[in-house]
Amino acid sequence: MTDSEVFVTDIATTVVDLFAPTNFSERVASTNSPVFVYSSPRYDTGTNTSLDNVTDPPPMAGFPESFETTIRIVVPTIIAIIAIIGLIGNGTVLYIIFKYREMQNITNYFIANLAVTDVAMLAICAIPTAANIAGMPIGEGLCKGINYMQFVTVQATCCTLTAMSIDRYLLIVHAVKSRNTRTTTRAIIVNVAVWIGSFIVHSPVAIFYRLEKGDCYLYMGHDGAGARFYYLGSFLSMYVVPLVVILMCYAKILVIVWRKTSAGTESAQAHERSIRQKRKITRMVFIVVLLFAVCWAPIHCILLWDKFRKNFDLSLTTEMAVTVLRLFAFCLSYANSLTNPFIYAFTTASFKKHFKRVLSCSTRNETTDTKSMGPSNTYKKIGKFLVESQSTFKTRQPAQDV
Repeated sequence: MTDSEVFVTDIATTVVDLFAPTNFSERVASTNSPVFVYSSPRYDTGTNTSLDNVTDPPPMAGFPESFETTIRIVVPTIIAIIAIIGLIGNGTVLYIIFKYREMQNITNYFIANLAVTDVAMLAICAIPTAANIAGMPIGEGLCKGINYMQFVTVQATCCTLTAMSIDRYLLIVHAVKSRNTRTTTRAIIVNVAVWIGSFIVHSPVAIFYRLEKGDCYLYMGHDGAGARFYYLGSFLSMYVVPLVVILMCYAKILVIVWRKTSAGTESAQAHERSIRQKRKITRMVFIVVLLFAVCWAPIHCILLWDKFRKNFDLSLTTEMAVTVLRLFAFCLSYANSLTNPFIYAFTTASFKKHFKRVLSCSTRNETTDTKSMGPSNTYKKIGKFLVESQSTFKTRQPAQDV
């Protein structure tokens, strides 16, 4: 192996591994280059063949053909299923929030932003990843774009979860003081700022990513120290710091929410309803945060081990096991993008009601054409429409934040 090849394999163990590590489609012989999950296939030809000119990726070097075939079929299928369900679920969440005015409150605007990050992650990152794992090569534009958007979307997710937790903290711990500061306009401003900040913070990904010999990696110096430093900073900003802030918020929230407080000017019954509703919403936000932490912990642990372990040879069986664990962690991180709609549907009464409404509307639309539209049925439908409309006009009011 030439010096240039050794250099490429060394720097491949950088921040790129967090979201788009080198394709597992080949077991790298060098001890400095563990088997990765995603990115352009690494070719064992010893040539400078351009990725764009390669159509048939070779089999994994050193891995049994049956193992390669299984991975190329099973993993893309799992990611595709995750992407389809996640896109439908998060798309429905966005439809509900922007369709029904009573759903347009501060918390739900943050939920909408989470749905946008999940849609972006699944549509822009997960689907091309599945295609790449199945054997489709990518060019330098996709190398930069996919990795950039993965960093941006995960950063935006972390910041949105942090903003939601701080919002719950202000609402519950500083309920009176935050009445004038907690507004839907400010929630929208925070969401926009989250995206702008995420794009700016991770701009080095779009600038310094390279595609060489099928390897998509972050190049920030010959020794790889710059890339490792950037990876550590990203790990802190996208996982550790947000979770610390969130835990601090919830520690204070638990003290306030779960203790008995005086009813004040409210009646005891109304006060109890208010506290109960706040608990439900706070519990929902906490579950969303908890699932994010659980789904992303395995891939972070594996990749931290990757970066700082000492170089040593792994047996074929061990390396296959590491590859399977890495793939599982990788799929689990994508699966986080489909869990949120189910959390909303099962833990929040308002979302549950509107999910049922959306499903019933689609079912009604499918069966309408098969029903008779005689005069009596028409009168019944008109009367029902008037009653429902009157009820809607009475109840459809600006959303209340809880």
